[in-house]
Amino acid sequence: MKIFRGREEGELYLGSAGYNDFRTVKPQYFMRTQRQFTVHFVLEGRGTLNVGKNSFPVEKHRVFLLDNRSEFSYYPAPDDPWEYIWFDFYGSLAPVYAKECGFSPESPLADCAFPQKLKAELFSVFSRGSEQRPVSYFEYLSAFYLLMASAAPEKDETVFFYHEDYIEEIKRFIELKYLSEDFSVEYLARSMHISHSHLCKIFKKSEGVPVAAYVMEMRLRKAAQLLKKTDYSAREISYMSGFREYEYFLKSFKRRFGATTGEYRKKFRPAPETQA
Repeated sequence: MKIFRGREEGELYLGSAGYNDFRTVKPQYFMRTQRQFTVHFVLEGRGTLNVGKNSFPVEKHRVFLLDNRSEFSYYPAPDDPWEYIWFDFYGSLAPVYAKECGFSPESPLADCAFPQKLKAELFSVFSRGSEQRPVSYFEYLSAFYLLMASAAPEKDETVFFYHEDYIEEIKRFIELKYLSEDFSVEYLARSMHISHSHLCKIFKKSEGVPVAAYVMEMRLRKAAQLLKKTDYSAREISYMSGFREYEYFLKSFKRRFGATTGEYRKKFRPAPETQA
């Protein structure tokens, strides 16, 4: 089992991931609940999943998901115990992703659309982990998303990605991260798990401006606020506002506000008068 500590993403993040074959793990037959969402992919064997009052037989190459509210139990078949990979995940988007992939307490099972491809990716990640070789968090995250994609029903993703709530999630993520000098549109696209081109398309359609221009405006407004309210130097403010290059910040600021940083600061914070 791999536990991921100290993740700060509020939208969606992995808590842990692991593999069970039930040669050493004792099955748990009692009904229980959990704080996280958990998705499982059955590699081999069979088992039983109970959610609420419903019971579901689970076979090889099926995916099942448990939410953070429903009472459940699950266990392997005595004559053909299952092996499975699992991921625990959390965050405000966890229930959204579960729903978009078609999972619910009434329908917690799905077929895997490409089991061999998924098994190859999972083997690559988990075998290195079991051998204590380096595996990054993002490799586990990539395997998790491939698993979710394998279970998701085919539909036009633009229906979801044009949704107003999703655009608001993008804007909230920008607000959380835009002051970091490592933040970029590419980073945003990876974090929201859509392509760069699709992100730019839906954002421009929703907000009327390119996402890069939206981020630039937020950074320049932050810089203007700092110039008005603090004594930090222009260079310090440029870094505090998320700019990597000082000269680029100065040019961008003057183009946006029609004044240099010094002129802007004097306009809002005139020098105190000296007494004769």
